[in-house]
Amino acid sequence: MQPPPPHHSTRDLWLWLMMLVVGTMLTLLSLARYWGYNTLMLDLGNMSQAILSVLRGEPLVFTYYHGPLSRLALHVEFFYFLFVPLMALWPNPQVLLIGQALLATAGAIPAYRIALRQLDSRMAARCIALIYLLYPVMQTAVLFDFHGDTLAMPLLLFALDAADRKAWRSYALWIGLALSCKFYVAVPVAGIGAYLWLWGGQRRVGAWTMVVAVAYGAFVFLGVRPLFAVASSTTTQTGMDYISFYYGEIFLVTESFIPRLLHALVVFGPTLLLAWRGWRWLLPAMPLTSAVLLSSGPGPVYHYASHHYALLVPFLIMATIDGVAWLRKTKEVSQPWRWKVDLGVTALVVVLVGALLVDQPLNPRFWQGIPGQGLHHWSYGVTPRDGVTTRFLEHYVPPDVPVVASVNLATRLINRDTVHIVIHPDSKYEDHFATILPQVDYIVINALFDWRTVVNYEQAELAYALKYPEFGLVAARDGLLLFERDAPTEAVLPQTVTLVSMSDLPDPELALGPALLRGVEVLPLEGRRFQARFVWQLNGPPPEHDWVAI
Repeated sequence: MQPPPPHHSTRDLWLWLMMLVVGTMLTLLSLARYWGYNTLMLDLGNMSQAILSVLRGEPLVFTYYHGPLSRLALHVEFFYFLFVPLMALWPNPQVLLIGQALLATAGAIPAYRIALRQLDSRMAARCIALIYLLYPVMQTAVLFDFHGDTLAMPLLLFALDAADRKAWRSYALWIGLALSCKFYVAVPVAGIGAYLWLWGGQRRVGAWTMVVAVAYGAFVFLGVRPLFAVASSTTTQTGMDYISFYYGEIFLVTESFIPRLLHALVVFGPTLLLAWRGWRWLLPAMPLTSAVLLSSGPGPVYHYASHHYALLVPFLIMATIDGVAWLRKTKEVSQPWRWKVDLGVTALVVVLVGALLVDQPLNPRFWQGIPGQGLHHWSYGVTPRDGVTTRFLEHYVPPDVPVVASVNLATRLINRDTVHIVIHPDSKYEDHFATILPQVDYIVINALFDWRTVVNYEQAELAYALKYPEFGLVAARDGLLLFERDAPTEAVLPQTVTLVSMSDLPDPELALGPALLRGVEVLPLEGRRFQARFVWQLNGPPPEHDWVAI
């Protein structure tokens, strides 16, 4: 590690221009997912509700499948408390998305500084900053809702920059902030300590770093988590059983060995040309990265777009810088140009891999409207119905009341004590929806459920709500349904089915395969609203799958 150069290390227009472009892109893409109802209650919604709960005097409490639970009983994200003042000013999940994107973008500053200090080349520092900003798993982590791993990524880089400058007070601050993002950040922090002790020439600092990381990790995992767990907590909140949740079926790893290997190649591959020469810096991240690649948890967790790989990025950057420094030193006489070529090729590979595998504007598929990608409404696209949904929720759902909602609607209802989702993937209840109904006063269901799945995703729960005697349907618009507990009779919308004689209908107007459109009637209502009536006749046997007529 070398002393800093005398000139101001970040007074570089290209650095700030790259940060402006990439930071703006990541921020707008994150917000576009929210605007289009493509961010879910799981992750972003839960984190937002937990942070807002602090304003009500609760310790990061959100609604889990069985009821209220503190984030301090899960991943112990003390760092979330720093978002409370911002959420107090604007109680909206967009605050978290903006903050995460900007903080991640800021990680280019320490990456640039370290490279400039170690390589004494602005061109090299710019390439390193570009590699960081466009690294595939960095961008996918930022675009994957909101997580402590992603927040810790730039904080670790700031800590490494401070260590490189021997600014130990700053180093301690950044390490403390990184540890507060998630309990298992203690693993790579301990790895940093090991590096400083073994190869960094800072045995005392390295030893203290390892001691602090191990002590903190043990304290929060074995002390804080059980303290905030509740009686109904599942195995993911009870001590070592956390491990069984993610590795309970590890024997299945061999069945998916090839996919895991390919995902590992995406995670490590773009910088391997240089990073393998700085292999020592990869060691601090290997325990967590290996754990992710071997996990049998839901997701699948090992997918390269998982936010867990964010903690690897700082060490890939350090390994790349180390690799360039080694190449520059050893080839100084025989091939003085070699390091520049390899660094340029590495930057190009990062750009190309990101353009192919990350859902962002450099990817040609971003502009093609492919379902689930780019401008399609399952990814970043926003439809007129999204605007209708926003107005429906604002107008009909009262504030503060306990609700259960479709998973892509619940994120807009987080500023309250209780927000259940209709179908919870972690639920241990045999009938989740029926079990949690006594805890809520309102049900909000997206009957068309136009989010990445079949429209009958919540069909059984919708049928249950329609028959449940304590709830009445009080509002309906464009497939959005609101049920109220003990609703006044006059407020309940009538549910009727009228059978008509086919002999009274005209000849078929339109034949659509096994369905015939026999009649259409459109009546104007108040303002710009219309009521449409369609009469269909089944021509032949019923279809194998449910149909929806729009």
